[in-house]
Amino acid sequence: MAADSAVTVTKGEKTKIYNTATKIFRLSLKHPIGVMIFSSVEFMGTPWDVIFKLYRDHRGDQSFNTLKEYAQNFVDFLNAENYFSSVNSQKGYFINELSNFYYTIKNDVLEQYQKETEEMSEEEAENIDSEERIHSILEASLKGVKEMYEGENINPEFDDYSLNNLQSYGHQEFDELMALCEEEQMPTDMRELWESSFHAYICSTHYYEGTGIVFVGYGSKDIYPSLIPIYISGAFDHRLRYHFDEESADSITNDNRASINPFAQTDVMLTLMRGIAPNFYEMEMGSLTHSLMTAKQKMMDAMKEAGATEEMLKKIEEVNLEDIQEQHEEVVKKYISEEYVEGIIDAVDSFSVDDMANMAESLISVTNLQRHLTSSDESVGGPIDVAVITRSEGFIWIKHKEWFKQELNPHTQVYE
Repeated sequence: MAADSAVTVTKGEKTKIYNTATKIFRLSLKHPIGVMIFSSVEFMGTPWDVIFKLYRDHRGDQSFNTLKEYAQNFVDFLNAENYFSSVNSQKGYFINELSNFYYTIKNDVLEQYQKETEEMSEEEAENIDSEERIHSILEASLKGVKEMYEGENINPEFDDYSLNNLQSYGHQEFDELMALCEEEQMPTDMRELWESSFHAYICSTHYYEGTGIVFVGYGSKDIYPSLIPIYISGAFDHRLRYHFDEESADSITNDNRASINPFAQTDVMLTLMRGIAPNFYEMEMGSLTHSLMTAKQKMMDAMKEAGATEEMLKKIEEVNLEDIQEQHEEVVKKYISEEYVEGIIDAVDSFSVDDMANMAESLISVTNLQRHLTSSDESVGGPIDVAVITRSEGFIWIKHKEWFKQELNPHTQVYE
């Protein structure tokens, strides 16, 4: 396990990066369990390091058969401690989520309206009913958002959270939202649609903001280590917004002997592992699609000029470009896997524990270097903390920021 120390603090339009954050924590003094965090370092205003240490004090002696049970027990701890929040702070979280939701929708609607008007002729622009058009775009946008979020997984604690529950809890806030719509000259006759679309969002596993917590280690019956990420956003109405990211979970088995799992800012590590930058890969695939469509159209035009029959043109039109694109992607992915990924994973399989710790630190260091050379915001930086978890030795620090000097405090022992 390795993590940098950079944390970005935003106040209004100003941001500042501090290289003082701890992102790896020992979850138990008796059992081989640790956690890493990314994104936010706080939960409902309480620093995560405080929460992890409280969990360790109260529940760190408990043992569970699997890693997921440890993770679920941590979620239960948040529930038992009332999410380290008051009724007012939960309401504040709700208001913040509703505000972000409103302005995201509003900005998208106005952007779409502006784009439409820019593509119109001067005469068309003069004759358009702007209020009616914005109303139409907003209605379609809210319905689309509702449909999208209803198609996502539901947060574990919101299976039975009805629209009526939301309307009751947020009645005053939706009153204020409608007043804001009137003040900002947005349509005011779609309150129920605002409520239902926000209900679909707030119950889904889609988060605008939140913290990723990666549980790493061994359950009492595990022979090999595993990891499972949880995303936690916040709490309102005495319910926690979280979900287990099962797709990103990983376990070492007899068939899967080694793996590398980057989180948060993964672009540089994925570039090293795959031999191609993720954004460049996406650009190349997009460019291929455009090139294929252009080539197809040029062939159609040339055939028309040559006097091709409608039947011949129809045959060209029916050529499935998606199949060609998929075949190309399969070839590229196979090459990346065979020439890069498999070789690296095979090497990791033969590494000693010391080698793996050095590799984890190096992957963070190279990301730090890339940000230093190319990014205006050095969002990866500071001292790198490195820890190792083995079944027999448990959680072991390899490198750790020193703020507590044991020799000056012989009466006290600290466990980060």
